[in-house]
Amino acid sequence: MIARFTHSLLVSIPFLSCIAAGSIARIGRSPQKANNAIVQLFEWPWDSVASECTDFLGPAGYGFAQVSPASEHIQGDQWWTDYQVVSYILSSKRGNRTQFENMVSTCSNAGVGIIVDVVTNHMTGAEEAGTGFAGSQYSKYNYPAVPYTESQFHYCAGTVAADVTDYNNVTNVRYCELVGLSDLAQEQPDVQNSIVAYLNDLLSLGVAGFRVDAAKHMEPTVLSTIFSKLDGSPYITQEVSAGGASDPSQYVSNGDVIAFGATAYAMNSFAGTANATVSNMVTPVPMGTAWDLVDSGVGNYIMANQDTERTTTNPTSLNSTSPNNSYTLAAIFMLGFNYGTPTVYSGYNFSGNFDVGAPQDSEGYTNSVTCFSNGFRCEHRWIAIANMVQFHNVVGSADLTNVLVGDTAQQVAFGRGSSGFLVINNDATTWTATFTTSLPSGTYCDIIHDTNADPTTCSGTTYDVSSTGTFTASIGQYDALALYSTSS
Repeated sequence: MIARFTHSLLVSIPFLSCIAAGSIARIGRSPQKANNAIVQLFEWPWDSVASECTDFLGPAGYGFAQVSPASEHIQGDQWWTDYQVVSYILSSKRGNRTQFENMVSTCSNAGVGIIVDVVTNHMTGAEEAGTGFAGSQYSKYNYPAVPYTESQFHYCAGTVAADVTDYNNVTNVRYCELVGLSDLAQEQPDVQNSIVAYLNDLLSLGVAGFRVDAAKHMEPTVLSTIFSKLDGSPYITQEVSAGGASDPSQYVSNGDVIAFGATAYAMNSFAGTANATVSNMVTPVPMGTAWDLVDSGVGNYIMANQDTERTTTNPTSLNSTSPNNSYTLAAIFMLGFNYGTPTVYSGYNFSGNFDVGAPQDSEGYTNSVTCFSNGFRCEHRWIAIANMVQFHNVVGSADLTNVLVGDTAQQVAFGRGSSGFLVINNDATTWTATFTTSLPSGTYCDIIHDTNADPTTCSGTTYDVSSTGTFTASIGQYDALALYSTSS
């Protein structure tokens, strides 16, 4: 019998599948809990997210969908308008409050929790007055719809504002303006109360957690105070890049921290730069043990995000244009390895214009998403990535086993306990080897290349694992192989 789970419907794409629906499990502080994989649906409208939860995410085993900010923002067609907040009214390019509430409910019924990207560090940047997407009037430092007034912002140059200029000065990082955006004084009780009311409003609609934008630029103790006033125990992940005086380690008591270092290590390893290789991520010291990363239990390991995929100077992640299938291979590794809570990125093409937002209609609302159309890449549906989500769910928190480095340092294989085995060949030559695993004996389907939705049929290559746990395989250049068992 082929060792596999029931499939969901998958979309086949070139190169690059046993998926099962599972009950939702809270992420909490356990990084490898079943069904904890997150997908960031960047710029997706609420109605499209709701449909995707039912049609694909739930059946595929994704536990959470991270959505764009839900607050009222400035007008414009750029993606970053979402991050210039005018008010906490739940009306944005993605839809209105009713559509948002329906999305949360629909996704919950499909077994998928909603994580909202929340902007609490700042408001808008432009000096001139304007009208927000929901019709609220505003000017920099004055936001009547909240309300916020001039006295509720930081002016780190005394009586006037100034930009962050020195990341080695913690006061400069946390009390100056991030790229000219009006910096909220979160230490003030009235500001805290407004932020808490907004977050609790989202929680009252059934939201499962928050991705806290620009957390690096806020005091961790102040964030702790805000989080302590929230209803329930939502999942928290915080955007805190490494380096400088404001460091990820200072925020881990508040929740998870995005492990940008893990993403950067993967970029260098799969690109073969900075003396990094794929095998070095696994052996002799596994990534996350002595890599200057936060502990796995509080690490949020992202594939990429809207910032990293657009960064051309000193990039920190791979992107969809990276050569040699490295973007997909790095995602396979992320979902197969045992570090942190994984977030798969799902974006759209921007053709070198880094400001361009998702396609929108004449009224400024984001167009409905049809995967693999209008530039939406839908990486979360790519066969290898989608099937590796189920691999991730099955292997859980199992330790690394049976690590093997191939003929080159860009070839590595490892098991996850007795439930899964992954082989990655990030090399220009075919890797043929006999692999020793801890899998039970039986016939297994290579899920990396399995595109068949029939749960009784495997369209990928099958492999016979012997009674001693061995099998022989040839993995092509820049390719991978993954087997898992649900019987162990």
